Amino acid sequence: MTSPPKKDHGKLVMLGMLHMAQYFPAAFTGVALPFLFRKEGLPLEMFWLLALPGIPRWLKWLIALLVDNYGNARIGYRKTWIIPCTAIGAAAYAMLAWIPPSVTAVYLIVGILLAKSFIMAAQDIAVDGYAAESMTDAERATGTSIIVFLAVLAGVMGSGVVALVETFGWPRTMLAASALMLAAAAPATIRREPPPPEATRQRRARGERPNLWKALRRRESRFILPYLFVFGFGGTFFGSMVGPFFADKGLTLTEFGILSPIAAIAGAGLGALATPWLVERNGMSRTAIIGVAALPVEGFIFSALALFPELPVLPMLTLIVAILGFVTSIYSFVVNNSRFRWASKTQAATDYSMQSSVWNFGVWAAGSASGFVVAGVGWAAFFPIAGCLAAAGGVFYIVMFDRIEGMVRRREREELESVLAAL
Repeated sequence: MTSPPKKDHGKLVMLGMLHMAQYFPAAFTGVALPFLFRKEGLPLEMFWLLALPGIPRWLKWLIALLVDNYGNARIGYRKTWIIPCTAIGAAAYAMLAWIPPSVTAVYLIVGILLAKSFIMAAQDIAVDGYAAESMTDAERATGTSIIVFLAVLAGVMGSGVVALVETFGWPRTMLAASALMLAAAAPATIRREPPPPEATRQRRARGERPNLWKALRRRESRFILPYLFVFGFGGTFFGSMVGPFFADKGLTLTEFGILSPIAAIAGAGLGALATPWLVERNGMSRTAIIGVAALPVEGFIFSALALFPELPVLPMLTLIVAILGFVTSIYSFVVNNSRFRWASKTQAATDYSMQSSVWNFGVWAAGSASGFVVAGVGWAAFFPIAGCLAAAGGVFYIVMFDRIEGMVRRREREELESVLAAL
């Protein structure tokens, strides 16, 4: 009996730490800032401003051509981008220490975050390409759980900033955030980067450059790209309004700063442990059914919370949010597993970034529209609509999973045959 393939857990944790450096700023912008600005009196109709820093993330397909094509072999093709981009992103957060959030400062803060997002988009591309290239089939389920859980942990830090602001003040909190970004990227800076995959080396030897048109023309892209837009839209349409909802229901900064990290860590931690086990026993699509079925339920439970005159006591509310987060996170873990698999190893950063750009376009569109929808229909109607929208995307994933997997496997065989023919 052959032993199961070994997993490089050090590499997987390092990749997870890199994703922490990505997701901390994303959570800060997407969760903490909306809560803080709502407390400062920013009208819901102006929340589209807070979605502007997300624009560079759906332009990653343009930046990816540079990241996938240039780099220093001695430093590491991916580290060439990761190291300076992280440093610039950390400097941007340090700059915010001198600009406390207020309605009058919203334009300046959004402007700094928008400029920072263009730089961090290049770091994001390099990290995703690194992960897509270096994870083996045996490592992908465990690696995705580690990556996504540490990303959630970074998100908790980003959203938990609201509690730190009330305790330590805005300047100290922003300086601490800057230091955390640098610390998260430190393991990748120290660890030696492995050589590019053979398919990438053969492409470079032939003098071929990364090609967006080639990625767009692939058979599976006509299913993957529309789905990723819906996946990004559905999750953010719901998630971006959770902070403002709790602010309107009267939670203080400290209460939200307690609820958000505890619920997120508990929910995502259980999801990270359960999903690889479920995938190994039930397969990807059947495991996704569990999370997808819970999405409308989550919407109706939040609708009930909106209708109640008062929220449950904080421990009970935290438990409710954590359980919902755990079940729905199973769907997200499965999809992120698929996303790393869908990228071609011949041009991993370009492929993954093109798919990620479409996903982030959905994120941006949802963040821009959600405030207007809440203002129009109210909280009680908004959450069931959002939950059902997210579930509709999940049904598409489940129904089309086998067809997409078949096309991806066929593409991988063709790439392998091309490499063997060149040797």
